[in-house]
Amino acid sequence: MTSKLDHQHNYKFHFSGICGAGMGNVAILLHQAGYSIKGSDGSYFPPMSDQLKLLGVKLFDSYNHNNITSDFTPDIQVISNVLSKNHEEVLAGKEHEISYMSFPEVLEKFILAERDNIVVAGTHGKTTTSSLLSRMLSSLNPGFFIGGVMKDNQPGCELGDPKAPFVIEGDEYDTAYFDKHSKFLHYKPKYVILTYLEWDHVDIFPTFEKMISEFRSLLEIIPEDGCVVYCGDQPILKDLLENQPFKTISYGFNPQNDVIIGEITKNGSKRNIEINSGDEQVGIETTLFGNIYVSNLTAAWTMARHIGLNHEEIIENFGSFEGAKRRLELINSKPFLIYSDFAHHPTAIEATIRILLEEYPNKKIWAIFDPRNATSRRNVFAENIIKALNLAHKVSIGPVIEDNRIPESERFNTQEVASQIGPKAKAYTDSFQLENECLEHNDPDTVMVIMSCGAFHGILTKLQNR
Repeated sequence: MTSKLDHQHNYKFHFSGICGAGMGNVAILLHQAGYSIKGSDGSYFPPMSDQLKLLGVKLFDSYNHNNITSDFTPDIQVISNVLSKNHEEVLAGKEHEISYMSFPEVLEKFILAERDNIVVAGTHGKTTTSSLLSRMLSSLNPGFFIGGVMKDNQPGCELGDPKAPFVIEGDEYDTAYFDKHSKFLHYKPKYVILTYLEWDHVDIFPTFEKMISEFRSLLEIIPEDGCVVYCGDQPILKDLLENQPFKTISYGFNPQNDVIIGEITKNGSKRNIEINSGDEQVGIETTLFGNIYVSNLTAAWTMARHIGLNHEEIIENFGSFEGAKRRLELINSKPFLIYSDFAHHPTAIEATIRILLEEYPNKKIWAIFDPRNATSRRNVFAENIIKALNLAHKVSIGPVIEDNRIPESERFNTQEVASQIGPKAKAYTDSFQLENECLEHNDPDTVMVIMSCGAFHGILTKLQNR
């Protein structure tokens, strides 16, 4: 932790775990603000590693005790929430008596302190909604912090005009080994978007109520002149937002919402989304498809209107923007269509497969699932994952990263899941076998979707470049 900060001082930062989406984007923001940055990680993968290298940030390609003082000795060590108190770089920082912070604390103290902050929170849709909103507000030159890189290869962060709003993706996951509360509690919200709420991150939230309590804490720090835009199609969000002192605006498909998603019409590769808000009825043309993305788009539009932009300005700012990478992103089209998606929760897996089934009714959907994050490595949602994956015509399940912290009886059993789905499913213990099968496949009637929140053993990059 740091003592009183002198913001005129050119602090030097070392990021331990710099290639995580959040860590990397905070490093970029500090670099933009003129601070000296370096960092290390156990493995690099695009797009974050590419963004950091383009900026000339000094990167160490493995963790090491000596990284802390190599190149320069930092004033502040920023520690990823995946590192434990006994990690070698954490211990090295303590040995050299270097102050330490989590990246949300760095954001709070160095970036967000004097801004009108818009926090986008919820189980699903945070990255897409944040990226859409930041673009819709672009004429204001907003700051933004989003857990990814945009499909037009723009970074997921920008300082913007200090007098303009700051859009920030509000992750509910815990902050660091020394701070077990949700990251978004550091983000000083004046405005909040709540997209969806259901149980996730079972490694840190043993019950759904534990998770909801963090969202209640978020609502408690919103000022009375603030506002929450929320998905009114979810009863749990309606209940959560009853009798609040700030303004609330609901959106969704239900006609009882304040902002109603109307008719969706298809025109080639584009959709026209009808939005009804009081006496205002407007249309937005977009290449985004699927109800979950239409809902995200409507949430962003609703907040942009509340901030004060008119519809014409929002549309001009928005242009043909498609959102963030790895959110139903088409990464290759020859000899068949290949999509990359971040889905790991069963609700997101099901939504992704249903979108592709609807969009490509005459093709075979091949769902490839990477049980990578802490929740999907557990069997708590196994039954729902089976139901979701079973919607696809073919299913492949990658190997689970071994995690000895999880009792064997609670681990996600890929062989059992594949067996429950049936002959169309196969679980792989060898990632190279799955990689070869993917690269050798050449049926043009296939739509492959890789659902992973990581590099998927390098398979994703090879499919993108095949």
